[in-house]
Amino acid sequence: MKASPFLFLLSITVLVSCKQYKKETAAQKPIKAEIVLTKLWETDTLLKTCEAVRYDLKRDVIYVSNMGNVPTDAKDGDGTMSVINSEGKTLTQNWVTNMHAPKGANYYNDKLYVADIDAMIKIDMKSGSVEKTIAVENAVFLNDVDIDTNGDVYTTDSKDSKIYKLVNDEVSLWLDLEGLNPNGILAEKDRILIVSFSKGDFIAIDKKTKAQTLVATGILKGDGIVPIKQGYLISTWIGEVFFVDKNFPGDAATKILDTQEEKLNAADIGIIPNKNILLIPTFFGNKVVAYKINSSL
Repeated sequence: MKASPFLFLLSITVLVSCKQYKKETAAQKPIKAEIVLTKLWETDTLLKTCEAVRYDLKRDVIYVSNMGNVPTDAKDGDGTMSVINSEGKTLTQNWVTNMHAPKGANYYNDKLYVADIDAMIKIDMKSGSVEKTIAVENAVFLNDVDIDTNGDVYTTDSKDSKIYKLVNDEVSLWLDLEGLNPNGILAEKDRILIVSFSKGDFIAIDKKTKAQTLVATGILKGDGIVPIKQGYLISTWIGEVFFVDKNFPGDAATKILDTQEEKLNAADIGIIPNKNILLIPTFFGNKVVAYKINSSL
């Protein structure tokens, strides 16, 4: 039986189309970015138990929270805020004093909000004076802080697994994350991102529905979060930094830095976004270290 010329031509057309489809599909598949950190500078070692850093673009300075003596949850009044410049030079060692154990910090409209055990400290950034101490009833260990574009302030309670929200300096419980021990927090337009200290999960929470989505895994002792164009950088208190690629949700995070052998922690990280510089407070290392963020994409 002779093969029909029409069927032969049809087979060739289908084969060529399949190859072209496979080529286009392969071309459209996202490629995981590679992030490399290159050390730039480090401060002196006078930032006692430095826990968090936040860059102020308007003033081109970095605020550093120093928890002081151990235990780090003691109400001993030895916590401070320092100010350093974007090259690591200390400008004001004791910018704000008489705090207890200041941790996460962020700002909105020239007001810096700092988590301090069971209260939020509101600091006037122009004068460096404490404007208000806002008690957070039932809080155990307030940790990280972020603020959305509306000016709403969110803070995690790592030991009590809760997220609190401040609106016009009035506090309310936003969400109970029982057993998650949330540490790092990042407020986006429609969701809140959280990294768990105990479970190693990085999750997103819808602001309206409170529905949770797994973003990445494998980040045990998660501490701070900063956004970059390719996704997110997340620190772990034990001394690691991980990269989470936004194009691969649910994957295991990629470790890009490990300073455990140097006995340097990596607490609540910050970023100088216009210069692609990562800022790492080293906790018991008593210094801030800066790294250039380099990407393959």
